[in-house]
Amino acid sequence: MGFSKGLLIGGLLGTTYALLTAKKKGPQRQQAVVDYLNDITTGAQDVQTSATQLKEASNNLATELKTTAVDSVADISEALQSFSFEAAPRIAQINESLERLEKNLPQ
Repeated sequence: MGFSKGLLIGGLLGTTYALLTAKKKGPQRQQAVVDYLNDITTGAQDVQTSATQLKEASNNLATELKTTAVDSVADISEALQSFSFEAAPRIAQINESLERLEKNLPQ
């Protein structure tokens, strides 16, 4: 049994015991138990709704990341190719200048 299940069962048993041994009359005790169970039901429904919303948000995020990553990689690749193409003549000029400088250096 997991910790959360044990905690939930322990909480329920402890509360039930406290409600049954409290110094309240029958109808008051019954109403207290009903109110408590309604609160637990509402809390469980809230947790379930939150979990569903979290799952949907995670799925949306994963889809968005996949789409964005593919587009970004394509854009980066295209920019890199463009840079390489544009920089090639400049790099060649720099290499030629370096060769001329090396030739003109006294040895």
